Amino acid sequence: MLAKTQISVEEYLALVFPDRPEPDYVHGEVVEHGLPDVLHSAILARLGIVFGPLTRAGSLLLSRVRVQIEPDLFRVMDFAVYRGMPRGRYGTTPPFVAVEIVSPDDLYTNLILRLEDYRRWGVPNVWLVDPFLRRLYEYTDAGLLQHPSLTLPGFDFAISAAELFRDL
Repeated sequence: MLAKTQISVEEYLALVFPDRPEPDYVHGEVVEHGLPDVLHSAILARLGIVFGPLTRAGSLLLSRVRVQIEPDLFRVMDFAVYRGMPRGRYGTTPPFVAVEIVSPDDLYTNLILRLEDYRRWGVPNVWLVDPFLRRLYEYTDAGLLQHPSLTLPGFDFAISAAELFRDL
């Protein structure tokens, strides 16, 4: 775990993490994600397959993408769906969908803060996938809402928990 030390945005952007996931940068502090495991990686790959048909409509699918929500707030999304190419080197415009996948050592508070940042930034579809409980959640201004399946308004798209977690 990295020590909680205040660093500048420039110092954060210059950091290299060859043996662990890239951390977030939250108002001067480097905040690590939970370490993903095989199940996390399998869900990430499956999301790419499930969302694949949206690429025919011009959507761009990105995994582990760094986004800049505020001048001193960078998050690394597990999975994002953009309508076209995001602006900026770090994604300075909200995606259409942001998905976080629970890792074994994720802290609930950190997950909720990350989801809230996405919602506040203007991401219209903020989802949480929990592969351990085999549950899907939508994060809205009402909080975290569990659903048996998640859909995208305006698209012929739905993913059920049964489909996402099949054979895992």
